Amino acid sequence: MKELYNSFNSFLKKKFNNQKVKKIPINAGFPCPNKNGKISRKGCIFCDTYGSGPIKTFELPVAEQINRFIGNRKDFKYIAYYQAHTNTNAPVEELRKKYEIIFDFKEIVGLFIGTRPDSIADEVYPLLEELNGKTYLTVELGLQSIHAKSHELLNRNHTYSQFLETYEKLKNRHIDVVVHLIVGIPGESPADMLETIKEMNRLKPSGIKFHLMHVLKHTPLFDMYEKGEIKLMDKDEYVEVMIHLLEHLDPAIVIHRLTGERDKEIFHAPLWALNKHDVIHSIRSRMKELNSFQGKYFVNNSSQGE
Repeated sequence: MKELYNSFNSFLKKKFNNQKVKKIPINAGFPCPNKNGKISRKGCIFCDTYGSGPIKTFELPVAEQINRFIGNRKDFKYIAYYQAHTNTNAPVEELRKKYEIIFDFKEIVGLFIGTRPDSIADEVYPLLEELNGKTYLTVELGLQSIHAKSHELLNRNHTYSQFLETYEKLKNRHIDVVVHLIVGIPGESPADMLETIKEMNRLKPSGIKFHLMHVLKHTPLFDMYEKGEIKLMDKDEYVEVMIHLLEHLDPAIVIHRLTGERDKEIFHAPLWALNKHDVIHSIRSRMKELNSFQGKYFVNNSSQGE
């Protein structure tokens, strides 16, 4: 049977010959320029204290975080995911020192680096290119949307032009790029979201991570939500929109995530999103009902149908 979508799990199985591979979420201690005053001190309205990174081990040294995650599970291989905050926001030698910790662990077969499109200095690209020759490297860029009105609402403080410049510099060095997108940004219509998807089809990143617009405690978004200033999608709406977007998405692009998830301790709304497996099951079940699949309406010449 044809796959419903080009899943990250399937991608890993093919890349690593069916070897079991898990991601290790890491907080390497790098700051976010949208929080530390370099760009702003307010941060993105949705961002939590931990910068999307691990909350149980965030204060530990990187090597200890890795050791605790691996434990006795030596039958797995691992990808070190430098996840929290902005993981290229440091002098190049500090970056090198922290990135190269992964080479002390024979179980680690890849390095994923999460960052902002405005936070890779020119001198960092040669380091990334070097690492790309030593391990399976992917840079994850937080874009969220191509629309300026959404960047303004989210307080991203970068432009789509900055994203394009960084994206091209990475692709020119043959470095895989995964783009983060938020589905359900207040003020965005399904047509707006589809415009973002069509632009991804033009760019052809290695992968996309879809995040449901959700509310975490102790964030500006939490305050806006409690005041009734924004509305979130319900589950059925999210399922239908996600299917619509997937149907128009280039099937060669790997889906790294279909919905956002976060620790229960800091999650606020919508409550249905806490059950990630149910959300994914609902999307898959509905796709089967509709005889839907990723790329159903994708046309290679970019003249996609609506």
